[in-house]
Amino acid sequence: MAKATKATIKFQKKHLKTAIEQRRKRQKATQLYKKRNPNKFGANKTGGASTGQGAEESDGEEQEDDGGDDDSNEKEGSKDTKDMSVDEFFNNDLDSDDDDEEPESDNEDFEGIDTIVEEDDGSDMETPAPKKQSTAEKAKQTAKEEATQKIQLEQLKEKDPEFYKYLQENDKELLEFDGEMEDLVSEEEEEDEGEDDEDEEMAGSDEEMEVEPKKKGKKAKEDVEDTERMEGEETMDGIPLVTKDMITAWQTALVEKHSLRALRRVLLAFRAGAHLHDTEDDRIYAYRINSPVVFNKLVVLCLKHVIPTLDHHLPIQTKAGGKPKPVNSGSKYTTLQPLIKSFLQNTFFLLKQLTDQDMIYFVIRETEKAIRYLVGFPKIAKDFLKHLMFLWSTATDRVRIISFLTIRTMCLQLGSNYLDMALKGVYLTFVRYAKTTTIHTLPNLHLMQNCVAQLYGLDLDRSYQHGFVYIRQLAIHLRNAVMVKTKESFKAVYNWQYLHCLNLWAQVVATHALNGAGQPTALHSLIYPLVQVSLGALRLIPTATYYPLRFQIIRNMILVIENTGTFIPLAPFLFEVLEGGELRRPGRKGTLKPLEWDIVFKCGKEYKNTLVYQDGIGEQVYELLTEYYAQFSTSISFPELAIPAIVQLKRFTKKLGMPKMKKQFFGLVEKLEQNSRFVEAERNKADFAPSDAAGVSGFLRSYDKEKTPLGSYWKGVKRSVMAKRKMIEEARKDRADDDERAGSSARRKGGDEDDDEDDDDDESMDEDDLEEVEDDYSD
Repeated sequence: MAKATKATIKFQKKHLKTAIEQRRKRQKATQLYKKRNPNKFGANKTGGASTGQGAEESDGEEQEDDGGDDDSNEKEGSKDTKDMSVDEFFNNDLDSDDDDEEPESDNEDFEGIDTIVEEDDGSDMETPAPKKQSTAEKAKQTAKEEATQKIQLEQLKEKDPEFYKYLQENDKELLEFDGEMEDLVSEEEEEDEGEDDEDEEMAGSDEEMEVEPKKKGKKAKEDVEDTERMEGEETMDGIPLVTKDMITAWQTALVEKHSLRALRRVLLAFRAGAHLHDTEDDRIYAYRINSPVVFNKLVVLCLKHVIPTLDHHLPIQTKAGGKPKPVNSGSKYTTLQPLIKSFLQNTFFLLKQLTDQDMIYFVIRETEKAIRYLVGFPKIAKDFLKHLMFLWSTATDRVRIISFLTIRTMCLQLGSNYLDMALKGVYLTFVRYAKTTTIHTLPNLHLMQNCVAQLYGLDLDRSYQHGFVYIRQLAIHLRNAVMVKTKESFKAVYNWQYLHCLNLWAQVVATHALNGAGQPTALHSLIYPLVQVSLGALRLIPTATYYPLRFQIIRNMILVIENTGTFIPLAPFLFEVLEGGELRRPGRKGTLKPLEWDIVFKCGKEYKNTLVYQDGIGEQVYELLTEYYAQFSTSISFPELAIPAIVQLKRFTKKLGMPKMKKQFFGLVEKLEQNSRFVEAERNKADFAPSDAAGVSGFLRSYDKEKTPLGSYWKGVKRSVMAKRKMIEEARKDRADDDERAGSSARRKGGDEDDDEDDDDDESMDEDDLEEVEDDYSD
């Protein structure tokens, strides 16, 4: 790479900026002179590259004789650059390595005048088209000049990067002579003759995209006439109007011929349709749409046939290992990139404007086929991902599911960066949606929780990193509550968001802690911190007010035990409830409805010391104890594990005065004893010592838990619990439908007030509970 001389560097510092400004003025004067003397320049057949002798004479007073300087530069390389004109300097710097080329023309100021355009000069003058040059020849000549200029600039970038950087800062128009294109860039598309006989040119920008057929002869003329006839049938204010016949013709061309020209026209019309109701957009588009029927047909045409056409020209290619290559690695992608970007931008813009859930579902379902084309447009992909998360948390169940499936497809096809964004985004979206829990939001929360758990199973190593961070955040909130012991610090833990986060991570760990072969995965390491945080939150305020929260956390831990086989000591927290003061004192009768344990994490003051609340507590403890011990019904240590439970339950039932609850716990004690005898009998048949870890871990491993005495007992209890839960859900659904039909503004206002009151109750802390907590920690 040639090194810039001291003279060149000195010229750059002292004279280059002034020379560039003079060069711009000279270009403007040249354009004005050309426009005023079209006869002198129009007869030139080189397309304006050389202007002729007359121009040299008329412009001689304004320009220096560059030819002589160039000749002297070729002979004397040590000539001082401060005596050069700016054109001499450019030509000397760009072409210093090309010694074999012919000398430049004397009037170099006119070269490239058609390609180097000053966009902000305020002039509307244009170079007149040559009289004897066809459109195709002019396009070829312009493309050739642009290519030459680009090659020279690339050489400059390699030879003198500092000078190239200076030009970027002071004369950016010189480097970006081909203009800025937002959506569609003017390019020529030449297809292989073996595949297709057509050679099509796609030309356009964000404001106007005009087709100039590249074919020669009679066929090119017929294409031009066909274009004029199709687009000139109906107009509105001089702009072609999209009709059903046009859409039919475009569809035929896309389906049968995979025509890129038809694809371009469809995207032009689609862009106009997508911005049809955009009041802030004052741009004029290539087409207009005045019929909702035509608009619907156009949208269906784009969503159903644009992607298959692109897939035809950009088929999926695989690497050596069978993994598909990125779509932007093909040679045709550069040509089709403006069309792809236009389709994606307008589709996502249209999606944000839609309110009909069926239409949103249709757009997302069809757009999922275009996910692989997002690899070249990261900004569009991020915006699309955010909007999908918004729909996943707010739309109907049908749209929620298709939105999540599209998010999952993006994670699988676009790489690890989008997976990280999706893992973070779905978790934070779930947390924001989980601020309150009602009979209306609970089904959606369950759906979102299942979706998050599934997404965190795509890459367990990355999921571990995210899970560790978020569980640590929960632990920090818990630590602050334990250390500070204020009302605000307790509210940071005892709220719906915190509880739903514990539920979520329990499901994620339970689902993915073990692989298909039963071996631990990366997420298995999260079991211990999750259990510690969950049990710490459970013990934070150990009063009867927060028994619903306690039962929900225990249910989460039982889910982890069931799926991972981890032993978590949960029985003491249930025995603590049985020994608490709520079940010792006699309950008050009343007309309160049974408490819905899954939509509350604390009971109201009206439920305390009532028979309804006491019955509910006994039923919850009975179900949880039965399910908990059923998970260890085949464990070799079950007899020893069941002894404390049998003793505690027998002691509790002696003092219990409620017959129904007493009968339930008597039945549980009987099954615990039967299961202990069953395990002892099987243990007596074993032929291995207690020190044999392999034999102990394999004890009754293949035996079905439901066939054990306690397992079969839990199966019957579970059947009755599920039937009762189904009845409750049906009743809630009917109640929700009634609320939607009721729908008067006054009732909605009253419902909002009730919800606000419920939220206040949820967030409030009882003073008695706080005093008990402070005494507990002080002890």
